[in-house]
Amino acid sequence: MAYKVLVVDDEPSNLHVMRTILQDQYTLIFAKNGERAIELASQQRPDLILLDIMMPGMNGYEVCRALKNEKGLSHIPVIIVSALDEYQSEVEGLKSGAADFLIKPVSPELVKSRVANLLGEARANIMRENYQMVMNQISAVAALKNNDVEVATPRIAELCEWLSLKYGLTRSKSEDICLAYPLCSIGQLWEDEEDKTSAESRSLLLLSEATKGFASVAVTLLTYKNTRWDGSGFPEIQGDKIPEECRVVTLAEALDSEIEQRTGSIEERVLAAIEALTLTAGTLADPRLIHIIDENSEELCQRYFEWLGSPWPTPILPTSDY
Repeated sequence: MAYKVLVVDDEPSNLHVMRTILQDQYTLIFAKNGERAIELASQQRPDLILLDIMMPGMNGYEVCRALKNEKGLSHIPVIIVSALDEYQSEVEGLKSGAADFLIKPVSPELVKSRVANLLGEARANIMRENYQMVMNQISAVAALKNNDVEVATPRIAELCEWLSLKYGLTRSKSEDICLAYPLCSIGQLWEDEEDKTSAESRSLLLLSEATKGFASVAVTLLTYKNTRWDGSGFPEIQGDKIPEECRVVTLAEALDSEIEQRTGSIEERVLAAIEALTLTAGTLADPRLIHIIDENSEELCQRYFEWLGSPWPTPILPTSDY
């Protein structure tokens, strides 16, 4: 089934242009004003919206803001289409939540390219969100099997992504680390009373064929799980020879553990944890990472307010009543 694209413009001629450009590749829906666009977006759930700015009633910026404020519609990418001054229109469009911008009269090839690229990005984002949801549930089940009081894995995964970006890793690498971290616990779900291997070893076996993407990052994390910056861990490598993702995870786990163990307000716990970890600079952790969490302590406190104030959902387990 083709992707569904909603085209919003009060001029029939402009709607006809978009129909001519896109009808062979996509299922098209049309609206001639902002109110109808929001109604159709709610009913039809399009995969992408092409939105004119100058319309009677609600203009395109107002429509875009309304869509982004609706939980069930906010994920839909919006391309603003305008004949107004390029710079000002683009700035206002991005402020209202638009993902891209096109100038009238439109180029057919540019329209096709922008639409295809955004649809691909949107699908990738949805797949990531779905994967993260599934892995959070797996992490929760693994925590229950270990009789853990709290499911910390999803929070540590987000902390790893935040810390990776601050450390200077690319966004794609940082996202891969966030996705890979919960995957490392998959071996905990493999129960065999005769199997005495560790959960980490079982996870490595299950992921042994991974050679690319976040699954291969999970293999790296499992392989170098117990390294230390000074080389006293295992394997016995040290400093910059340790993979960057492993340096990040080592500090993220230590930081989260320190925060969990402490009492007081969240701010007091975070600041005390940072102070304690400064003693590990050059031994357990990369001193540069210690500097990063100290320098960004205020932002880190805010993130822990969000994480600890919104507990992760209890896993949905099957019943045994048959």
